[in-house]
Amino acid sequence: MMMTTLTSSRVNDIHKKMVFRYIWEKEQVSRTQIRSNFGFSKSTVSGIIRDLIDQGLIVENGQEDAPLGRKPELLTVNPQGPVVLSVLLKDFGDVEVAIVDLKGTILNRESFTLLTKEPPRAAVDEVAWFVNEALSRFPETTCLGIGLGAPGIVNHRSGVIEYSAHFGWKGIPIGSMLAASVNQKFPILVDNRTTAATLGEMWFGSGKNSRNLICINCGEAIGAGIVIEGKIYRGFLDGVGEIGHIPLIQNGNPCFCGKTGCIESMVSLPALMKKMGRKYTGEDDATRILRDKIKKPSTREMTLEAYSTLGEITAILTNVLAPEKIIFAGGLTRIEPEEMLRSVQQKVQEKALEPLARNIQLEMSRFHQEAEALWGASLVMENLFSLEIIR
Repeated sequence: MMMTTLTSSRVNDIHKKMVFRYIWEKEQVSRTQIRSNFGFSKSTVSGIIRDLIDQGLIVENGQEDAPLGRKPELLTVNPQGPVVLSVLLKDFGDVEVAIVDLKGTILNRESFTLLTKEPPRAAVDEVAWFVNEALSRFPETTCLGIGLGAPGIVNHRSGVIEYSAHFGWKGIPIGSMLAASVNQKFPILVDNRTTAATLGEMWFGSGKNSRNLICINCGEAIGAGIVIEGKIYRGFLDGVGEIGHIPLIQNGNPCFCGKTGCIESMVSLPALMKKMGRKYTGEDDATRILRDKIKKPSTREMTLEAYSTLGEITAILTNVLAPEKIIFAGGLTRIEPEEMLRSVQQKVQEKALEPLARNIQLEMSRFHQEAEALWGASLVMENLFSLEIIR
């Protein structure tokens, strides 16, 4: 195994990330608390804090209550500091572009539907126009990067969409294509959209303190993001988590991937609309229609079957990976979340091993649809402030 040499500048960079993460998580801390938590010297902490303030990442904000003597200055993440830009591509061509501050506040958000997916260059140019428009609204603010969540198998190192069934794209270098069309130059992080959702839960949602976590994104498509011992697990070719394309249904429907009986062809929002004899016109319309028709017996039976199928795959994932928590996100969770959670829990109790079923936490994501912009933002946050020492 190759050893990585840690230079003094690399060590200092790691220390700055550690301190920033600590301030970010605690919201307000003093220099004394930082020294006590990490065991750093007073001069080391002073240097780190000075650098973080100079970079605009943190600010001094008020004073800590103290009975005697000088009151320590408190440090917090700078809400007026740099921002990150989030881009989310959905499977059927809907796109969201948002500006997010370091605390996770969405400052600006635009959504649109791609006029065309082919050729990919035209689609990327359309996305770039909205990105440049969003950046123009904050001309005096530093942008730390773009996080782009895309459907399909995505090589996160090269920024290439290797395969997207719904877009019909193979080997599309979307990261470099977008970089060539954006007016400013900064890192562009491209990843699978469900991986972005999982990181969003880890940074801004209920997955913050979970070491072994699965996020199941169930909306236009069905996918799983997997965290093992605090790190995103990607598998060979970044292909982990394509649970929607497990052919679990015998004599099932054709799927976009070319196979039949895939979970996605039975459970996704487009599949449910097809069962109702309706044209799929987007996630918003589908969830609204299902909520409006949920008391109709045929709709009730159909959705309960979908929840049960999700429960089946959840039980399998529980037995295979033994996560401490599974979080469900996406449009399907917005139809009747309590009923969905009950159905999934029941199936897990029936099918998973008893100790695992008894202890696992099953939760619905706290993010409403507009807050999903934090998924893309989390890709930038993870890139800049990950505490993983050796990459």
